[in-house]
Amino acid sequence: MNKQLIFCLETNKKANTDWIYINEYLKMKYGHNNNIKFTPEYMGSKQRYNSNAVIKRIRDRRKMYPGKSYVLMCIDTDNLNSNQIQKKEYEKIKTYCKEKDYFLIWFHIDIEDVFQGHKVDKKQKRKEASKFQKHKMIKNLDLSVFEKNKESQHGSNLGLVLEEILGTHL
Repeated sequence: MNKQLIFCLETNKKANTDWIYINEYLKMKYGHNNNIKFTPEYMGSKQRYNSNAVIKRIRDRRKMYPGKSYVLMCIDTDNLNSNQIQKKEYEKIKTYCKEKDYFLIWFHIDIEDVFQGHKVDKKQKRKEASKFQKHKMIKNLDLSVFEKNKESQHGSNLGLVLEEILGTHL
């Protein structure tokens, strides 16, 4: 069965940083498979998860694809353990995903922290993501960081969500 996974990303299309990291993981873990389409959807900001523009683009992508489509909302948890505003925002997104039957993929503290193992300065994000891709740094990662079932620093549930949708072997 053909499947499309729509990855809703905090980044914008110009920066493309989140997709670089996620796509490197997908290529390493799943390789090339004609039955699966991985589609980035650039939200431009975590706060735009429920904007009319994002909702419309998701709906359009689903309509254009002949197989089953899954929506994966990819967000950074930021400092939800110490910042009540960020915690409340995270809970709202989590609830929204449940209501819409979307999958929530989280990166704690952020995507760079998970893939790079440290915080990356905002001005350096594009450069660091490009370097990560160019030097195939994904090969140096302990993939267990993508199999966390709760928000833990330097961790994500990316692998668990993908396994739930795609299974362990394609």
